[in-house]
Amino acid sequence: MFQNNSISASEVGAIWQTYQEKTLIMRILEYFIEKSDDLQARNILGGLWQELNFYVLEMEELFSEQGMVKPIGFTSEDVNLTAPKLYDNGFDIMFIRVLKEVSMGLYTLNMNMAYNKRVMQIYEGLTTITQKIYKLSTCYLLERGNLALPPQVSLPKKKRNY
Repeated sequence: MFQNNSISASEVGAIWQTYQEKTLIMRILEYFIEKSDDLQARNILGGLWQELNFYVLEMEELFSEQGMVKPIGFTSEDVNLTAPKLYDNGFDIMFIRVLKEVSMGLYTLNMNMAYNKRVMQIYEGLTTITQKIYKLSTCYLLERGNLALPPQVSLPKKKRNY
């Protein structure tokens, strides 16, 4: 049975870290969206921003419900949207893809420390988003030739007895 009680020390640490990461990623996404000149990339980045914003608000609600102080996180004051673009097209989506690779492992670890129903729901939702964005970014990069495929091997055509 799910517990909906006070969150544990490990859950507090994990959710605070997740909040810091998500608010930082949202600021990076805002910059990427501002500089993007590719509609499909902007849609991927904007969709991720919207989904992360939902979970940042969920975490803020959880902090309030638990009587915890909300971490400061990263705000719009922490990013300069007028700074020049210093990367080629595709870097933004490659960056997001690498973040999602890391996130897949972190959410598994964080879920293993979760006992509070609300905390589990947050990590379950973030895991779903991560897998979706990883797939979208991989397909985007492959379509544009920005992602190298792994080596392939010749497959056996007939059974051999050794």
